[in-house]
Amino acid sequence: MSLSVSNNLTNMAQPIAQKLLVVGGSGFLGMNICKIAANKGWETVSLSKRGEPTLFTEYGKPEWAHKVQWASGNSLQPDTYKDLLKDVTAVVHSVGILMENDYKSIAQAKSLCEAASGVPRLLLGMKDHGNPLDPKLSNNPRPTYEMMNRDTVKTVADQVSHVPTVRSFVYISASDVFPFIDPRYITTKREAERYLFQQDDKFKTVVLRPGFMYNVARPTAVPIAGALQFVNAVTSPFKSGIASLPGGKIITTPPLQTEQVARAVIAGIESKQSGIFDVEGIEKLSHVAI
Repeated sequence: MSLSVSNNLTNMAQPIAQKLLVVGGSGFLGMNICKIAANKGWETVSLSKRGEPTLFTEYGKPEWAHKVQWASGNSLQPDTYKDLLKDVTAVVHSVGILMENDYKSIAQAKSLCEAASGVPRLLLGMKDHGNPLDPKLSNNPRPTYEMMNRDTVKTVADQVSHVPTVRSFVYISASDVFPFIDPRYITTKREAERYLFQQDDKFKTVVLRPGFMYNVARPTAVPIAGALQFVNAVTSPFKSGIASLPGGKIITTPPLQTEQVARAVIAGIESKQSGIFDVEGIEKLSHVAI
């Protein structure tokens, strides 16, 4: 089917009672989505393996977080969350991996020193460590692109397609901007997108394709975002030419704050529009009143 980017953002639906399920709600983007939804008065449920974010243990639980149900479950195992689906009206899927190795020790590092300590493990992780579904690893299989970026989406979509109240499914996909990343990162994202659009008789699908995302609470990402913003501004007049060069897309694509993407998620749910929103579309969507 032909998919087009939705740019008409004025056709917004009237506010209705919402019950939101955020798959991956304990991550930084997921928490921002939960925060906005809860503060809007939506019934909000977060689903993740850890349940309540570990951040709350370290820094205390903010007031908005008491309005959210922090459920523990595995998106690949429907029995762990089927009881949460009753009366759900919208689903957000924010689970995924950029690299099939120890990238999180860098992305979630609290300091630059901690991030640096994770680099050797990251580089070692780029080597082939064998079949991630080896029977020896059956109790704790190593996450793969297919498992995290595609199969979790398909499993959740299959479950919510049987819930008559579900009207919207928002998928956090990605723009193809990251150099030196296994192409399966994007191909599995695109496979998940196509699967969701095939369910258009059951719910509307909104796909967001951000590039580099950052959160000010994680200092390791802020300098990278600042550098990208500077380079993006400098190269803006030559954007089309530079983007066609190897690695050019990452420096010509503006980074987005997780809060900005979260606002776009909520606006996408409230909008009557469905379709794919690239970085520019996300920026526009994030400015819609919610």
